Amino acid sequence: DIIHRLARVLGGSVAGTRPVIDWQTLPFKRQVGQTGKSVSPRLIINCGISGANEYTAGIEKSKTVVAINTDPRARIFRFADLGIVGDLHAVLPLLVQRLEEMAEGEGR
Repeated sequence: DIIHRLARVLGGSVAGTRPVIDWQTLPFKRQVGQTGKSVSPRLIINCGISGANEYTAGIEKSKTVVAINTDPRARIFRFADLGIVGDLHAVLPLLVQRLEEMAEGEGR
């Protein structure tokens, strides 16, 4: 839910890695990586992504890469413009709350 809220507040969409698709959390058309789609958004926020080659090949043309992961040695941080070492379940609610407050302040 929190990832979908984040996408809504940013005007973005949600995609996933192969395991997420295999778990049937998202449909195949939302898979990013070598066996899915390549994406090139202005901003991509990676939540709990390890950064396997198959995935990073699909995001290499993204303009700004943010990574949130509990493992400070996660490979995804090599590709990130901004890395947050932390639990996404703690970080995302704070981020979404602040973004929603900012959006309300702008009269959206």
